[in-house]
Amino acid sequence: MLRHLTIALVLIFLSACGGGTSMPTEELPPTVPLGLADVVVIVTNTDYQTMDGFGATTLSLVWGTGLGNTLTNSQRQRAIEAVYQDVGINLGGLEAATPNDLFGASSGYMEPVNDDNDPLNFNWSNFNTLGSDDMKSSLVDLAEPLGFSDYYLASKVNSAWGSPWLATLRGDDYNAYIAEAAELVAAMPIYWRDKFGISPRLISPMNEPLRGNVELRAGANEGDLVDIIKAAGLRLTNGGFTNVKFIVPADETEQRSYDEATAILADPNARQYVGVIAYHPYPYGSKYAGISPILSTSGSGNPDPGRIAVRESLRDLGAAYGIPLWMTEVSNGGVDVRSFDGLRARAIHIHDELKYANASAYFGMNNMWDLTSQRAHFGNDDIYGSRSEGSIVVINNDTDEVVITGMGYAIGHYARWIKPGAVRIDAQADDALVLVSAFRDEAQERRLVLVAINNSSSEREIEFQLDGVEVTGTITGEQSTTDGAWQPLAAASVVSANRVRATVQPLSVTTLSIARP
Repeated sequence: MLRHLTIALVLIFLSACGGGTSMPTEELPPTVPLGLADVVVIVTNTDYQTMDGFGATTLSLVWGTGLGNTLTNSQRQRAIEAVYQDVGINLGGLEAATPNDLFGASSGYMEPVNDDNDPLNFNWSNFNTLGSDDMKSSLVDLAEPLGFSDYYLASKVNSAWGSPWLATLRGDDYNAYIAEAAELVAAMPIYWRDKFGISPRLISPMNEPLRGNVELRAGANEGDLVDIIKAAGLRLTNGGFTNVKFIVPADETEQRSYDEATAILADPNARQYVGVIAYHPYPYGSKYAGISPILSTSGSGNPDPGRIAVRESLRDLGAAYGIPLWMTEVSNGGVDVRSFDGLRARAIHIHDELKYANASAYFGMNNMWDLTSQRAHFGNDDIYGSRSEGSIVVINNDTDEVVITGMGYAIGHYARWIKPGAVRIDAQADDALVLVSAFRDEAQERRLVLVAINNSSSEREIEFQLDGVEVTGTITGEQSTTDGAWQPLAAASVVSANRVRATVQPLSVTTLSIARP
């Protein structure tokens, strides 16, 4: 391996994005010979997807009925600052469910009993609106000023435990079941509009409907999904929502999500209401749900061909209809949430979803999770264990600690630097152990953002050769290693308008943000 070239650097630590290194062009040697880098990455100004951002489910089980508010005001504020300001997520689905009701008692869901047997009339006294009120005051009001700018309403049909009466109704009167399901989907958007004056651009009417959680029961099939979407879309349109769009189907696996999305999009009346194709990469322990499988495949230079193929199918389906793809949930990776393996693996996972599926959004599981909710929900104190992996932040109520997880740090390597509207462009490395994502950001400020994951146990000097995109002489960035996350970038330089050098540590994740002319 060629010895890397030492480059003189001037380190200027920035306060923005938690630190970085700025290196003006005039401080650098005028030329650096070609051919001395360990790894060459060709970055081409070829456009792929436009990024919508990064997010998490915002259920969190930390407010409302049952458990009550499990966090102190200080814990809540610090947790929200960590999620939305430090990590930088901008997306998330607002749930109507309230604490200790997930997979349990149905009292916390939007319509636990049929409100009045009239799907065209809302009897609000029989709807749960407390979850929405708490979500607005305990999350949105605090997080929106920090960048939580594009949340959507998770107004979901759940006949398993949320509204079990729907499962019975399906067997008795299918048409009435579809009409009542449409009323349920419409209830939360109408409540938010009329109570808070808020009408988010997207609504999620389902989650793992036929696999995984199987949130639609009583023999539901793909026909149910198509009919619910058509009826709910019409119900909201008639209710004054002129451009309603749904996130569907978000089922347990990539293949099931592809199959269900294909059925939905094949119906033109349903298709008009689809705004996002969503998918999950489960079951637990699968190639992209488990940390170990990620590291042994893509992390070892050998991404799984089957998992690539299904992502390419999802990508092509979205492209055929001009609809973006979002990976909207992953968790239970099998490691401690503070594990660096988890950080590196989730950074790899993000890279692969963006590269192979052209996903324009990536979600962790919960935005936050706390020890009191862990005890009530799972009956143990394992707040840092695998079940919490996928959450952005965990809160230890006993010690008053707010901890950003490996998932949070991994997302931050992208979300802190890549804003909605940035475009992913092509980046090809000549080393299979070095994974690079490249983004051209013109919506926020003119810059090129590179995220490089070094899966080698050796340090690598990378030369980025830019084709069709030019940079100037200022670099900011950060690097995560086993010694710490989001450390200031220490060795990078703009050699010329189309050449950038960076030294990356063994088993590291590095983000570089470079000004463009």
